Amino acid sequence: MKRRKFLLVSIFALFLSLISVWYFKFKSATTKVLSYPIDLSEICDRKTLIQIGNTYMKLTNENDKRYLKELMVQDAGMIDNDLKISLKSKVVEDFNTGNTILVDGWLLSRTEARQCAFLSMSEAN
Repeated sequence: MKRRKFLLVSIFALFLSLISVWYFKFKSATTKVLSYPIDLSEICDRKTLIQIGNTYMKLTNENDKRYLKELMVQDAGMIDNDLKISLKSKVVEDFNTGNTILVDGWLLSRTEARQCAFLSMSEAN
């Protein structure tokens, strides 16, 4: 009887640890996609992106990490590649519709600015 109980507890612990590893891997990958505006990160370093994010949060009332995430993942798939493609197309759509903002001399789409703010908040935690 003791051996059976030990095996059940061990299997449960293994199952729980696998779920935890999967969750944190998925969560960090999504955070990485949300934190880096693809085109902007090719010409700006991390410090500049964080500075843009801080300034954007001061210019707007968008300074809640959950709210920013919600805005960015609307109508997007939760798989990293789908999310990456969706964010890139949202940036293009923002420029086409004039949904832009001037931050520290940069004319950015709202989506890019939100990604910088998300990065800034992720770094702060």
